[in-house]
Amino acid sequence: MADIKVYKNVDAKVVIKVINDQCISAGTCIVHAPNTFDLDENGIVYAKETTWDEAEKIIEGAKSCPTTAIIVEDLDGNQLYPEKE
Repeated sequence: MADIKVYKNVDAKVVIKVINDQCISAGTCIVHAPNTFDLDENGIVYAKETTWDEAEKIIEGAKSCPTTAIIVEDLDGNQLYPEKE
């Protein structure tokens, strides 16, 4: 089973899930949402505990990930990105 970390920020109105095994430290998510994402000492993305970017920027950050390691949901658990088929 994949190692998934869950981050929630009510102010940003989204939940971020990071599939650690898929993160390749590209850092493109940080370019799009620098107040939300950063890399840990192992080069794995995580969501900061500070004020996050707006949901649209967070989704853009997730979309920029070359391995789709970031999942974004609304607070009700509906997946916003990647879109379910």
